[in-house]
Amino acid sequence: AVVSTQSTGGKLVFNCNYHMTTEEQNLDQFVISEVAFVAPGQEDHLAFTTDFGNLDYVLIEEFENYLTRRGLGAEFSSVLFEMAAEFEHHNYVKFLKNVRDFVN
Repeated sequence: AVVSTQSTGGKLVFNCNYHMTTEEQNLDQFVISEVAFVAPGQEDHLAFTTDFGNLDYVLIEEFENYLTRRGLGAEFSSVLFEMAAEFEHHNYVKFLKNVRDFVN
């Protein structure tokens, strides 16, 4: 989740995941699945959350620009994807070694 907090205590919460397709241009792009506004003093789980795709296209574009201005655009997405892939690969190799050692 990406959380943007203001000094007033309110926050926008963007739930994100990666859009994994075989098309190379989309491989490293995260997508926003849901968005919520948590009012000051409100508990996160009580905030109204809506599917990002149900929003007006102009609002979607504004939210995407908002995140990009804060450094959470395509470049961030690419770096995060590469780090996650390396982390997953490292853990998979460790898993395989552990299994090999266990069965031997």
